[in-house]
Amino acid sequence: MEKAKPVLNDICPGLFRMKLNLMHTSGQVQIENRKIALNTASEREHEIVREVVDLMRTLLDNPLQKHRYIPQNIKKLERNIKNNPKNLNTLADLADLYRTNNLKEKAKIIDDKIGKILDSSDPDDIKEKAICTVEQGYAVLFEEFTENEIEAQQKLIDSSELIKAEQNISVGERKDLLSRASKYTVNARRLLCLAINCKRDDSITDEKKPSMELFQKGIQCLRDISYSMENIYIWTYYYAMACNRMHDITNVIGVRAVELFWSVIVNLPKDNESFSIYRARAYAYIGHKIVSWTEAFYEDLTNSSSTGDVKFQDLLKEPLSAFE
Repeated sequence: MEKAKPVLNDICPGLFRMKLNLMHTSGQVQIENRKIALNTASEREHEIVREVVDLMRTLLDNPLQKHRYIPQNIKKLERNIKNNPKNLNTLADLADLYRTNNLKEKAKIIDDKIGKILDSSDPDDIKEKAICTVEQGYAVLFEEFTENEIEAQQKLIDSSELIKAEQNISVGERKDLLSRASKYTVNARRLLCLAINCKRDDSITDEKKPSMELFQKGIQCLRDISYSMENIYIWTYYYAMACNRMHDITNVIGVRAVELFWSVIVNLPKDNESFSIYRARAYAYIGHKIVSWTEAFYEDLTNSSSTGDVKFQDLLKEPLSAFE
């Protein structure tokens, strides 16, 4: 009897091997902007992405350019491995750092461990392979924010803080004008975020496709094993974001993004406050997608699987309710 082929055995663990732009970030301003973005993701995004965010921080300390960071990054990843000994991306990046530091025997031990997990059909190892895949999807998704977009976001935040500080010490007409300016700045930040999350530039199509594929493959695998359904729908939220940013002439991917966001809303528990932000974001993304639709997109959306849900039909009729 032919032996079953291991699930997801064709993946290539590790972020260093993905050749992400983070490895080639140069200039102190750009590096600081990336660090701010990574810190924000670590603080505001779900805890399941924190390990991959930590690995992306390591990419900023590219060992090919900054050898002084290698020892501290090795120690950091060794600590992470003690907490999560089978995380494939962490193992692979640690092996690469060992090789860079001429610790070939240590690297081989880890490479052998990675090989055993990749060749395994054990459910726990399949889970690790699936998590490796969705983590890489998130890393690619993060890459879709350009240096200029991150800097623009930070400048708007700085401007908002300056306006608020001046508003606190002003009186009369000047205070009223600053209050209006503050509202305009908040709105500008909201519009910028929507523009970034929904931009449809042909030039980035090739960058976004792998993110979608990685999420799709990893999430499907997680559904086939014993894994937290809540966490599956958190990953689905990020998968929906990847679809939402994809240039789409046929509307197929746009409709898929809406369906994925709706599945997040329907399936994440309403009584758990930790999930409220993801349900709220999903509502906002759907609302923006609907209010900016074309006639062709509306027709495709009304034929989607989500239209069987009465609440979804109500949202189609009153899309602005998603922003409430």
